[in-house]
Amino acid sequence: MGAELPDHRLPKGFDIDDAELDQLIADWEVVDRESGRVLCEALAEHRGAPIPSGESEAIVSRIREGLAAGVYPFDWIGRAAGFDREALPDDGTDLLLRCTAATISPREETGLDPEEEAMLTSVEHADWVGAIISAVRVGPGADASPRSLVAGIAVCPEVEPGPGGDLDDDVAFLEAAFSILAVPWLALGVVDREERLTALGVWTLPRALARAWGSDFDAEN
Repeated sequence: MGAELPDHRLPKGFDIDDAELDQLIADWEVVDRESGRVLCEALAEHRGAPIPSGESEAIVSRIREGLAAGVYPFDWIGRAAGFDREALPDDGTDLLLRCTAATISPREETGLDPEEEAMLTSVEHADWVGAIISAVRVGPGADASPRSLVAGIAVCPEVEPGPGGDLDDDVAFLEAAFSILAVPWLALGVVDREERLTALGVWTLPRALARAWGSDFDAEN
């Protein structure tokens, strides 16, 4: 579903020369920038909003404790964010955004089952855009279950339908990919136990998605 966009990672053992690699990287950067622009324009009214008070402090504390203990799902979130190689940021908001962005576009190998990791990293930019824009537009309490996120892609006006293919296969794949995020997003305070978007999730998701693509959601144009 959505326009076909290049994946951001290469398969292990993929044989490519330097010139081809440079071109691939350049192509990915173009897609990242364009997807970030679409996201920022679609949710312009959310830009510059302050982080919801009263929620983030407890969530950040939980994140720090979970990363220190190395318990699921913080074990793979931490690896995906690269925290096994560098210290955690002192700023709690930065920590929250980096962890959430890592669930969308891991910086490092996650340690998940290889099939799960491949599935998660194969979700296209357009599908992330459609799912998150649609959920954030509904606001706190929005259904953020895998099925609803996929449905949001289909109704998002910023996302064009993909060319051909088996729609049922696309839906099944995306629901399976988004289901990998159910527990991590609950742990990060993005959704509640009923898989409903929280106020913190409304604030966090577009900023984390933009960050995953090298953009700043709140930056002035």
